[in-house]
Amino acid sequence: MDARKLKATRQRLTSEHESLSRSINRGRLAAEALTVEKTEDEGDLATLSHDRELSYNLQEGDFSRLRSIEGALKSLDRGEYGVCASCGEDINEKRLEVVPWATMCIRCQGEAEMEASSRGVASGREGDGPEL
Repeated sequence: MDARKLKATRQRLTSEHESLSRSINRGRLAAEALTVEKTEDEGDLATLSHDRELSYNLQEGDFSRLRSIEGALKSLDRGEYGVCASCGEDINEKRLEVVPWATMCIRCQGEAEMEASSRGVASGREGDGPEL
């Protein structure tokens, strides 16, 4: 990847990092607003519980992506950006355009997902594999 593309990628990753950080902070404030109300209505309690779980799941996804972006920025600093963590080959630039924090090439990512999926099926938890 040439220097111009690397600079643009760094800017994109930095922008995404800042945006996610703001989103996480807004999510924390929203979660704090979901306080236990003094109600015995089962419907209200179920809605509150659902809202909290949804907020938690969204934040977990954001934190995971934030860690991936931080890893990509570190690999840029080390001059290792765009190299598959599994096989050591270059990750296709088109893949990096779509998922700039990708750590594996398509082939290795697919193999990792198949392995995770087969472990999930064997343990009775189908569909718990990592996403692209």
